[in-house]
Amino acid sequence: MYNVGDRNKRGWLAKLPKNYRLALRLFIALVIAALSNILISIWFDTPKMASIRRDNQRLEAEYNILQSKIRSAEHLLSDIKHRDQFVYRPLLGIDTLNIPQVYADYNDSKYSSIDGGSYNEILVDGWKNLDRLTRSIYYASLSLDDTQDMAENKEEFSTVIPAIWPIDRTKLKNVSSLYGMRVHPRYGYWKMHEGIDLSAPKGTPVYATGNAVVLRSTWQPGYGQLIELNHGFGYKTRYGHLSKRYVSPGDSVTRGQVIGEVGNTGVSSGSHLHYEVRFRDKTVNPIHYFNKDMSPEAYMDLMNQLDKSTTNN
Repeated sequence: MYNVGDRNKRGWLAKLPKNYRLALRLFIALVIAALSNILISIWFDTPKMASIRRDNQRLEAEYNILQSKIRSAEHLLSDIKHRDQFVYRPLLGIDTLNIPQVYADYNDSKYSSIDGGSYNEILVDGWKNLDRLTRSIYYASLSLDDTQDMAENKEEFSTVIPAIWPIDRTKLKNVSSLYGMRVHPRYGYWKMHEGIDLSAPKGTPVYATGNAVVLRSTWQPGYGQLIELNHGFGYKTRYGHLSKRYVSPGDSVTRGQVIGEVGNTGVSSGSHLHYEVRFRDKTVNPIHYFNKDMSPEAYMDLMNQLDKSTTNN
């Protein structure tokens, strides 16, 4: 038979109202279930966690495939660039396209907004590779357009490229100063020499080295009497220290046409021609543009022919 003593033995839980006791038991059951679920998930994957893990593995695999494709595209572009620089451009006789910015990575701050959690590092690396690929494609596109333009206009290009000596080599005493850094003969300190100096007697005829339009024919500090020609296709030439100038701005000239005479004007230490070749407004070594395959005899014949044609005109 139930009595008061038995009720006291059952403790504080028995003293609670029935509804409260049921709620407490339900809460304890939920806590036990949650703890059990946590413990089980530590040692065993739940269906949801297993699905998430499979998705992550699939994404990693797809990322690795994407990276592999990016590397393949980079190798392909590298091959195209090699052929452009060492096959097509030498064949057409044009300089390599120079865009230094293509090779410079973006600042890391560009990728600071990427929040990939535990995958942040590989996401940033992926974006950097894509950006490099995009810049390489941009370079290849410009270079291809440039080469295509040259190829389509090869006949015209062959007449405008500065490809002969600017003076008769039989009148050449010596190449007194080459392209590059040198100790300036008048100032005595190291200075970039942006052309070559061809020593020759005063009055030696100076020839346009390719078809062009005269940009400048004037006195220029340092250069003295100067003629600058625009050959198109990014090429310009300069002829300095002249004693006489026979052309004016806007005149069209042809390869081999006499445009002036060797002199000793401006900052000069003797009678010579200062000759420059510029491509896209940057100086290049003029020696690379002289026709090395032409013999002195063939060159003299050409100069004689040009002298006769100039006289007849």
